[in-house]
Amino acid sequence: MGETALESRCLCILNEKAKGSLKRIQHMNTTKLSYSKTTVAFAVVCITIAGAFWSANNAFSSDAAPPANLSPALQEVVKLAQAHLGDDVITAYIRNSGASYALSADDIVYLKGQGVSQNVISVLLQRGSGGTLGAAAGMAPPPPSQPEAPAPSAAPPAVSTPVPPPSAEPPEVGSAAPTTAPAPAPAPEGAVNFDYFQQQLSPYGSWIHVPGYGECWQPYGIPYGWRPYYDNGYWVYTDAGLYWQSGYAWGAIPFHYGRWAYVGGYGWVWAPAYEYGPAWVFWRHSGDYVGWAPLPYGAVFVDGGWAWHDHRYAADFDFGFGASLFIFVGYGHLWEHDYRHYTLRGDELHNVFRVSAINRFHDDHGRFIHEGLDREHLEHLTGRSITAVRHEEVRDREREVLRTDRERVTHGESRGEPRREEPTGRDRDHEHDKQGP
Repeated sequence: MGETALESRCLCILNEKAKGSLKRIQHMNTTKLSYSKTTVAFAVVCITIAGAFWSANNAFSSDAAPPANLSPALQEVVKLAQAHLGDDVITAYIRNSGASYALSADDIVYLKGQGVSQNVISVLLQRGSGGTLGAAAGMAPPPPSQPEAPAPSAAPPAVSTPVPPPSAEPPEVGSAAPTTAPAPAPAPEGAVNFDYFQQQLSPYGSWIHVPGYGECWQPYGIPYGWRPYYDNGYWVYTDAGLYWQSGYAWGAIPFHYGRWAYVGGYGWVWAPAYEYGPAWVFWRHSGDYVGWAPLPYGAVFVDGGWAWHDHRYAADFDFGFGASLFIFVGYGHLWEHDYRHYTLRGDELHNVFRVSAINRFHDDHGRFIHEGLDREHLEHLTGRSITAVRHEEVRDREREVLRTDRERVTHGESRGEPRREEPTGRDRDHEHDKQGP
């Protein structure tokens, strides 16, 4: 009996402990389930709130009305962003558009809402403040670009003094080699220095002081709309590359030394420099068209890139030049002797410029290399066979013209006038139209 009572007592104790353990397990399960339900409910609430905010923000960004004065240029940028094009494409478009972008705070908020990236907005702000896109990340922006030049006129009226306007890679063919420019040529008739330039050019133009450029020269008798590397001259293919053959008696100097610059209030002026070249221009290309513009004052090609105003830029830097500073013609007209009939103007010029690219430069053991303008390449693009003439012959012929004409002017004859070739064919018809019956 005693053992039976002891067993019963033990069973009761074990039963009580089992019940206690079961209650604790049930409590833990209830707590865990409650916590899980709470967590799930909280997550659902967060997702719902976030969705509401996203919907409201999306509705605001996509449906927001653009600012009343949003420019057409900015509307084009928005269109590209909404088409999900990359920043590199949009940046290239901005760079080549030639447009100026002045952004207000409303414009920036609107652009951000339309999906325009912060990087692209930064580029737009640089363009609006007068800066240009640097050649590489982290580069300081260049100085303000030159003012826009007037479009070349087909038949400008002659005036006695300069009249400034209001203030202003083609597809590879075969394995063509790049064109090389020669090492600096010997100085004509003595040392090349400022005194030499002043002596040679004074009979043909005036020397003026231009802020930011110093002493500059401006030719007499140029009409409104006159352009360097456009009027009264043409391109000749030589063994040193493309050479600008000028029809002006004074052309041996300003097209092969120094730089031309278009300055508001002055028009086109020539700033002296002392390194010789067949032509100081840079080139752009787009499909069937090729264009050129004078290199800016102070630009020097060094170690595979440009040095300009104490900054360094890549070989395809555009100096911030807009379309109006370029002359564009079809490749088929590159060898014409009068570009006035074939130059792109107006919307056609701006449309071609917008999609054009710069012909790159590089340096080969100190020699200036201009890519895409070698003989084989140009024969393919222009549809003509090219025989390179000796660069020295063309250069010496221009210098001889200057020498003999200066002698004539020095002996009291009239000031040197442009030396034009006898017009033929279409040129003769154009000259007749200018002169009238």
